[in-house]
Amino acid sequence: MLTTSEVNSLGQVLNDTWGKSTSQEFRTPTMSITTSLQGDCLSCNYTTIVHLASDRNIRDQVKRFEEESVKLTNEYMKRVRKEFKELSGRALKVKEINSTDSVELITASPFTPRKTAYYRRFTTFKVD
Repeated sequence: MLTTSEVNSLGQVLNDTWGKSTSQEFRTPTMSITTSLQGDCLSCNYTTIVHLASDRNIRDQVKRFEEESVKLTNEYMKRVRKEFKELSGRALKVKEINSTDSVELITASPFTPRKTAYYRRFTTFKVD
């Protein structure tokens, strides 16, 4: 369980409203990672805009987005743990509890095979 000062340190690392935070490096015009802490659960939400080329190979394309999202989420959590250790003086232990993904079509046209969609990955970690 985190102490009050450790929760404050974690909040400083995760805060993306001002200053230099970890999440600013993981935010582009088409991709972002946002987090929220609820009790001892840290929710990490990866969202990006993707373009699907055709109906035939959507599964292959989604597999590639899945691999990229897992890689970026892991890099993000590695960076969070590093900055937390610098601020609080102790290591942050996180364990992945759940991870799901979804694809939401934004635009589709019967006249073109290209579709634009949101790809989202929701990952929940238990924080110790």
